[in-house]
Amino acid sequence: MSIDICNLLIIVFLTIIQYPVEAQTKRALIIGIGNYPVESGWCKIHGDNDVPLIANALTGKGFSVNNIKSLINEKATRHNIIRSLNLLIKQAQPNDKIYIHFSTHGQQVIDLNGDEEDGLDEAIIPFDAAKMFIKGVYEGKNHLIDDELNDYLTALRKKIGKSGSLLVVIDACHSGDATRGNSNEKDSMMIRGTADIFQAGIKSSFVAHPVKPLDWVVISASQSYQNNYEYKLNSDYFGSLSYALKLALNEMTGNEDFNDLFNMMLKKRMDMNVVRYPQRPMIEGDRFYQTQKVF
Repeated sequence: MSIDICNLLIIVFLTIIQYPVEAQTKRALIIGIGNYPVESGWCKIHGDNDVPLIANALTGKGFSVNNIKSLINEKATRHNIIRSLNLLIKQAQPNDKIYIHFSTHGQQVIDLNGDEEDGLDEAIIPFDAAKMFIKGVYEGKNHLIDDELNDYLTALRKKIGKSGSLLVVIDACHSGDATRGNSNEKDSMMIRGTADIFQAGIKSSFVAHPVKPLDWVVISASQSYQNNYEYKLNSDYFGSLSYALKLALNEMTGNEDFNDLFNMMLKKRMDMNVVRYPQRPMIEGDRFYQTQKVF
């Protein structure tokens, strides 16, 4: 081996030592529920249709099938969702890219700890959560409150560090009417959520706390007080936000940040002709994380 080649190999070796390459894994958890138990009081939606839609879009962006965990219908209980979040936290490594998706019913819940300006928390509705508070029967133990979810997301941020990315997409509404727009079976205005506020207890006092920017990015289908309408394509229903996300991901070049992704999704919603729906998607999160590159 010539001296020049030896010197070149030494330089390359020293460069690798000086600038170690951190491992980066893309991981996803997708929750989709369409068929809730009749006794729960929740009407049928099509959150389960969103799961393969999102999974296929993610594999197209470099997510390994082995690193995409899906919970559909009866598998998406509160226990299984929490267990999957804990497993995701356990597996997460510095610099990982994490994606979490909820396509479920949503509901507002009386805020008991005074951290919400409007006195209401938002909740994701697992498969085994009932719609109405009935003392001694169902008092909200299976609702997944936003305060709880934030604890798991905070733990994920600690594991992946500031250089990792964490995106949460919520294709559920936090208010509205959990029925079709009318009784016509052919009607396309399917709504995910309910206007009924879950009375999880009696709050004796209310003190609003300052809102802190999230250490992750959340893209929601609607404001906390709005309905979230499903999108009808031929004879199938999908979450309007989920379908817009799928279309946007398919067109990403790899240079976009999360704000770019959100704007692309808004453009796709225009193309889908769903901007007429009375809902306004939103993006939240600290500015630093919103300007991270997507996947």
